[in-house]
Amino acid sequence: MIIELKSVGKIFPKSQFRLDDISFNIEEGEIVGLIGSNGTGKSTILKMINGLIPYDKGNIYYQGKEVKSFSDNKLRQMRKDIAYIFQNHNLLVGESVYYHLALVYKLNHQKVNHDAINDILDFLGLMDLKQVKCHSLSGGQQQKVAIAMAVLQKPKLILCDEISSALDTNSEKEIFNLLSDLREKYGISILMIAHHLSLLKQYCDRVMILDHQTIVDTVVPVKATLNQLESNYVDQVKEFLLHD
Repeated sequence: MIIELKSVGKIFPKSQFRLDDISFNIEEGEIVGLIGSNGTGKSTILKMINGLIPYDKGNIYYQGKEVKSFSDNKLRQMRKDIAYIFQNHNLLVGESVYYHLALVYKLNHQKVNHDAINDILDFLGLMDLKQVKCHSLSGGQQQKVAIAMAVLQKPKLILCDEISSALDTNSEKEIFNLLSDLREKYGISILMIAHHLSLLKQYCDRVMILDHQTIVDTVVPVKATLNQLESNYVDQVKEFLLHD
């Protein structure tokens, strides 16, 4: 088990928003989806897992140890092991693809591994764009660069925060195919937030449904085609994930 949340809660007093009793785990090699309507706290959960924001109650365990007990050095190592890909990847548009990948090593005070960079560029179909400035890349290509940067950290888990939301349908499917291939090639676990049920159903081993500030259900999807959703939010998600 890589990460485990037990009855985790978070309160934002100014906005009167809260998360309550968030409990789940991520096993090695799993792809897990997290879905919920806007404002239910999906990104907050990912940020608590990565240590970007604190949790107010409950426990988060990384490889069996409570995160709150970690020293600063241990927290830094955990953040390398749990890579976070944001919706807005914030690439330096005036710098090249190679610059960003080399930067991963430089920020960690490591020697640049050119073989590893070439391997992930080839895997993601970016080799021909190695020296291209990021402002010349499409949205899908920029997201691939962000994925490559995450993979070069050699993470055990990648958190994907709606990384395909700004992409067209074909680019979105390509990104999800690549994430699935990463699991197969590197054994990386993935926790992804997405709004498109059809993609979660196709790629995830299980999907957690977030509603009313807690996880109300976890569903193992039946891989099938998209159907019309007709009932209330939670019921319609479950109906779609479980049936043709």
